[in-house]
Amino acid sequence: MLLARSLAAVFDQLAAPLRLGDWLPEVAAVKGEAGELGGIGIGIVFGLRLRQDGREVPGTGEVIAYEPPWSVAYRLVAASRTYVLRLTCVNIDGATRVSVHQANAMPTLSVDLGPLAGPGPGDS
Repeated sequence: MLLARSLAAVFDQLAAPLRLGDWLPEVAAVKGEAGELGGIGIGIVFGLRLRQDGREVPGTGEVIAYEPPWSVAYRLVAASRTYVLRLTCVNIDGATRVSVHQANAMPTLSVDLGPLAGPGPGDS
């Protein structure tokens, strides 16, 4: 998807575990405050609740790749399901193309980047 926002602004939202619910509809909540997560980077682990089969299931998430401002990947585990999600960003004439790759999960998570299309944190 091509978003009419800067690469840095889009990446900042995608790479913030507390913002996962903004673009992953199955994420009901992420537990923790930004300071409690110890910053952003590989190995950051956080609690979350995922919507699965009509109910909210507790789980955990982990940042498994972090290459600012180009790529971030997460492993999300809830109940017996493990989701691996990698997002890659590319600057195209001031806009940002986001590619989403999912592995190891059936069904896959829904990804809705529409809420990231408008102005947000990091835009000037």
